[in-house]
Amino acid sequence: MFKKIFSNWFFFSFMLLTTACQAKKEVIISPHAYVSVEESPETFKKNNESIKKYWRFNDNPLNIGSLGVTFYEINFPSNDGTATFNYPNVPSLTVDNVGMTSGFYIHDKPKRGIQSVRIDFFVPNSQGSYGVTKKDAYVAMQKLFKQLEEQGWQDDHRIDDPRISVQDSYTYGTSENVSDNFINYQYPLTLDQFKKLPSLQFWDLRNGNDVFLDITMQYNFEEKINNYVYMISLDFSSEEIHINSYLSYDNPDDTLESTFTKAYPDLPTSRLYAETQALETGLKIQQNQPDYTLPLVLKETGIDTSEFVSIDPYKITYEEFIKRQEAGEDLTPYYENKTKPNKPEITSQAKGRCLAGQPCPKSGYWFTQAKSDSRAYFKQDDIMPDYPNNQWGEVIWQFDGEKG
Repeated sequence: MFKKIFSNWFFFSFMLLTTACQAKKEVIISPHAYVSVEESPETFKKNNESIKKYWRFNDNPLNIGSLGVTFYEINFPSNDGTATFNYPNVPSLTVDNVGMTSGFYIHDKPKRGIQSVRIDFFVPNSQGSYGVTKKDAYVAMQKLFKQLEEQGWQDDHRIDDPRISVQDSYTYGTSENVSDNFINYQYPLTLDQFKKLPSLQFWDLRNGNDVFLDITMQYNFEEKINNYVYMISLDFSSEEIHINSYLSYDNPDDTLESTFTKAYPDLPTSRLYAETQALETGLKIQQNQPDYTLPLVLKETGIDTSEFVSIDPYKITYEEFIKRQEAGEDLTPYYENKTKPNKPEITSQAKGRCLAGQPCPKSGYWFTQAKSDSRAYFKQDDIMPDYPNNQWGEVIWQFDGEKG
């Protein structure tokens, strides 16, 4: 829905040109921005009244699907701003040499306020300019990672990511032809390893289960100054925006509930794909590595992501699984925990799904993957049909809208 809205390559290219030949900065008091996800636009304006001349706030909402969205942006002259990110139960984080901070507010979710905050800053050298060596950048990033770790930030392990160790994350993330180039930020990078990272690198973090941070590091070699320019982007987001970043909304009527419940059965296969690649790279899968609960998903769908059931990569590869699945084979034995259903167990209170034999929780059209051409209309409290001895396994009905 809002995948990388503020991925601003134009901004980075422009700033490289303006900073490449920048002289030593004067000692001045930097303009200071205070930002947070889930605060109101009114609070944002109040907290940043002293730097009003630097920000733009579009109070005429853009229409994205059925949502009204207002964007804000603060641009600091000469990249000399300071920004502090504040969030309840999370230690504040202050960064200097900020060029821009931006975010957006969704109008039909007023209680959640500004859901996304981005802070772009440059890595300076000891003289205060932005031509740095890779060693300068390495020291700066290690300092940032240490501060984040001390503040309780953890690696954001998504349920479709391979379950590998912190040590193996570097090998996997820097291997060719893998689906994911994210490295665990707590991996103890050496200077030599840091120098080999690509010019665009990512790290995913979370603090608890309700605030998430994507770190993007971009660098470019500038011949005019015979050195590198590094820009770091910190993208903070609420739980909802984080979840939406890996879901695909096909039409304006889609909801998190309907979209996640449709995507959930495919997530074990996505993890199997990544773990097959990890095994091919010579890495070990940590099958006892826990997932964690996303409270919003649990509330909206009844799915507890900490109880995610995946496919045993030591028993079957991704390619073999897909081949047998397409042939209609029952693949339940390949799921790691046979005592759990290989599809989400949803209560009738979660209106996106309903088990066969249970009362329909919501009037509308429903379908099940256990039977072809199964889409049909059911009234609330109708008993959902069962199809014994099908090739899919447990029959779970999925809500597919109120229109025919």
